Amino acid sequence: MRRPSFLLGLLVLAGCIPFGPTSPIVRLPPQPESLEARPGGPGSLDSVRYVIHVSVDGLRPDAISRQAPEALPAFARLRREGASTYNARTDADVRKTLPNHTAQLTGRGVFGDDGHQWTVNVDPAPGVTLHSNKGSYIASVFDVAHDAGLRTGAWVSKSKFSLYDVSYDGSHGAEDESGEDNGRDKIDRYVYEPDTAILTTRMLSDLERQPFEYAFIHIRDPDASGHVNTWSVRNGSRYLRAVRRADAQIGKILDFIETDPRYVGRTALIVTADHGGDGRIHYDEDPLNYTIPFYVWGPGVPAANLYALNEGIRADPGTENVGYDADPQPIRNGEAANLALQLLGLDPVPGSTINRSKPLRLGVEQGRAVAPEDVK
Repeated sequence: MRRPSFLLGLLVLAGCIPFGPTSPIVRLPPQPESLEARPGGPGSLDSVRYVIHVSVDGLRPDAISRQAPEALPAFARLRREGASTYNARTDADVRKTLPNHTAQLTGRGVFGDDGHQWTVNVDPAPGVTLHSNKGSYIASVFDVAHDAGLRTGAWVSKSKFSLYDVSYDGSHGAEDESGEDNGRDKIDRYVYEPDTAILTTRMLSDLERQPFEYAFIHIRDPDASGHVNTWSVRNGSRYLRAVRRADAQIGKILDFIETDPRYVGRTALIVTADHGGDGRIHYDEDPLNYTIPFYVWGPGVPAANLYALNEGIRADPGTENVGYDADPQPIRNGEAANLALQLLGLDPVPGSTINRSKPLRLGVEQGRAVAPEDVK
């Protein structure tokens, strides 16, 4: 694709879908003429130019809190230096991998008229897309970033994530109606590799070769261990060892950011999970399944409890699985898509409902920051 011109007069997303070009164009408000024209300076939220979105499959918050910080140095650093909570939520109705990753990438819940409607959790049949399943085009974070002239990538560790590669490829992605035509293939780089150590190395090699403004990486280790060995959080369990392997990959990402001058001081990390788990499953209506962590780290992000920063627009749900009709909502993994775009200075995903009308607050001036030791 073309290098970013940062001319972001965004008129995004014709409804070009594989079964009929009848969906209307969604027109978004104009963006600043240049990302460089945004206010702020070094160390502020406005200095963010790159977002790396990490989803750790099957990550229970107590798998982090029960281990010593030195056993999980990357997670400890994200918590010490960024805004976070150990009491975020999955989709309100479904606690499966593909439905919750679709929420993370589209900013939609699963069910309802505005839901993405993807409920299955296996490799999709050839040619099946999010759009053909829904009956209308499902825009994503990849659409908005790509159509704004930014490079996007997805590095995944499960084969069923081919759903996104096909849904947003050159045949099934929407026409770019935002000015300069960046094409219908919304994911510039897609890599599938089940070994997450190799996958992370490949992603960082790609980011070193050519910057990607939005990079998504999926780390499967905790989920793979949970299904085979149970989601036991006893000392020395195989599940806890899998969480340490995930921590090691996030550590490599942090090290890369701080050693590449293009990314240092300009990169935000969003780290969350699709679900937790109990026994060998994660589907039931159980807090161990729907309770997940959520971290935001980067320039201008304070060490804070995310709920404290967002008092009045997000509410800690305690142990409850709160529905989408509640107001305020809990912090959800589905915040990730629009939060990434917010950090990049772009408008929300068209058709999205999560983190759209009430964006997460991240700056100290936007909410009440608290000391790291007070973060829950």
